[in-house]
Amino acid sequence: MQEQKSKNLLYLSLILFVAFFLTIFNITLNFIDIIRDFFQTYTNLPVMEFVFNFSYILLLWFILLIYRRWRNEFNERKKDEEALLSLRAAVSNMQIGVTVTNPDGKIIFTNQADAEMHGYSTEELIGKDARIFSPQTNWKPMFQPVRKRFKRESINIRKDGTTFPVYLMSDIVMNNRGEIIAKITTCEDVSERKRNEETIRNLAFYDSLTGLPNRSLFIDRMLQELAKAKRQRQMMAVIFIDLDRFKVINDTLGHATGDLLLQAVAKQLKESIREGDTVSRLGGDEFLLLFPDITQVKDASFIAEKIVHKFSEAFMVNDKELYISASLGISIFPDNSDSTETLIKHADTAMYYAKQQGRNNYQFYSPKIDAYTTKKIEIEANLRKAIANNELMLYYQPQFNLTDGKITGAEALLRWQNLEQGAISPAEFIPIAEETGLIQPIGEWIFRTVCRQIKQWQEARLQNIRISVNVSMNQFRQNNFIEILIGILKEMDIQPDCIEVEITESAIMHDTGLTTTMLNELRSHGIKIAIDDFGTGYSSLSYLKYLPISRLKLDQSFVHSLGINPNDEAISRAIIAMAHSLSLQVVAEGVENADQLMFLKTYDCDEVQGFLFSKALAADDFIKFVDSYNNKSIINDKIYSTT
Repeated sequence: MQEQKSKNLLYLSLILFVAFFLTIFNITLNFIDIIRDFFQTYTNLPVMEFVFNFSYILLLWFILLIYRRWRNEFNERKKDEEALLSLRAAVSNMQIGVTVTNPDGKIIFTNQADAEMHGYSTEELIGKDARIFSPQTNWKPMFQPVRKRFKRESINIRKDGTTFPVYLMSDIVMNNRGEIIAKITTCEDVSERKRNEETIRNLAFYDSLTGLPNRSLFIDRMLQELAKAKRQRQMMAVIFIDLDRFKVINDTLGHATGDLLLQAVAKQLKESIREGDTVSRLGGDEFLLLFPDITQVKDASFIAEKIVHKFSEAFMVNDKELYISASLGISIFPDNSDSTETLIKHADTAMYYAKQQGRNNYQFYSPKIDAYTTKKIEIEANLRKAIANNELMLYYQPQFNLTDGKITGAEALLRWQNLEQGAISPAEFIPIAEETGLIQPIGEWIFRTVCRQIKQWQEARLQNIRISVNVSMNQFRQNNFIEILIGILKEMDIQPDCIEVEITESAIMHDTGLTTTMLNELRSHGIKIAIDDFGTGYSSLSYLKYLPISRLKLDQSFVHSLGINPNDEAISRAIIAMAHSLSLQVVAEGVENADQLMFLKTYDCDEVQGFLFSKALAADDFIKFVDSYNNKSIINDKIYSTT
């Protein structure tokens, strides 16, 4: 059927062509007859010769004019072609993409760089619509007039359909008559530049480890939310989070494990917030959270409780379960401030107060907390100058053998007499020293002072005195702790067995592998080791047989209850018996009355110390006490004393 229609159309076309030809032929014959009649009638007139001659001249001039116009147009076209050929030669080997199109938008030339950039060969592109380089959603109508020039960033599309960012520059090429003969467009692939810009942006506004917003981006978002909250009279909460004892994990398990833990914490926090909230990392183990659009203070409490609960679960790091808690501080807009920096500062203040309340909790900011923090900052500032100002001093509390009553040693206790505030309790400044890292230089000063004192006592003929020194977990975990201690002993020419290192049970059990290694090294140098506050920690007693310790110190909380609480008496008896079965000595601290002393002597406790015998003494008073002390009678005197 289709073929028949085509044949009919062809026949009709032939018939129409023949009819048209015959019509033109007939008109031509009639026109010739009219001309012939004209010439036969008027040729003989004299004026006609002039007319014919002028007509020939006019015809020749017209032909010459047409020729010159044709020659000029030919030369112009030739020049245009030569210009395009020169342009093609100039851009063929350029590294940047170049495409030349005619005024109709058809590609008449493209260099190798442009073709390869878009996944084509140059032959495939000749004659194609230049819009082939753009996604169809960006296509503009062909009849739109050509713009003279433009510079812009855009998105181009490759032959395989993938898109990529480009920077385009376009200009037109005109001839001498002002006519547009072509448009030339350069195209530069800016994918790498965009990636670099994104990298720079991420570095500027995001934490490289966790991918969370950093402080700069957090402040920017907080400013926006704060302005919105002011306009709409809404509440907003800022929560400051600091991980508890993260430094211990970082120092003991390594920075790589610490980084993985921080990433796990960041993931957990992101999963705990709502859409529209912000969680950021300030650095180290500190995080800031922003919660806009809360309706009441209880909303912030609910969020904080949820986060604290989440931290009670284990974090999986390298197929190991790690447990870490967090301290949270909360400030509220508009109750606490209408300034971003002040709200963050108040949340930080509340967080430090949460740490002082035992960690693993949250606290709301209040002026009372601010006063407490101000005092803490003042203590820290003064503590940094305490050593240089000779404000720190050591007192020594004697320890007695329960069998023969002899003084076997003393425990060195740190005291601080501030020039302005007077005596400051160790319970106030020791936690601050540990938190700020000042415990390390202070600990080194303590060991150096103890060794110097031992040297003086030995020169005063006070021999066989063992001085016990408390070592905090932070101090014990520092990389060069043993190296510093051994160096001081050698510098002061003190025998290692004159020093006993006391470390708490909880510190020992935090990482038994590393602790055992360090304790063995201390023991190999001849330094004695004691576990302080025994019975209050969470250790497995089976570890005791592997640790190179020589003594256990029965915590004074048990000693205070002797003769009062049968349970504490039972625990005390068990600790003494267990220690003796492991060939360990037991020292009871905090002995204050004769009943306690009688109980300890009855159940074979080895040594005691406490106010019943002597308070902690200054170095000069200690040696006077030793000189005046009667070794044989004091134990029995205290047992049978009525005071």
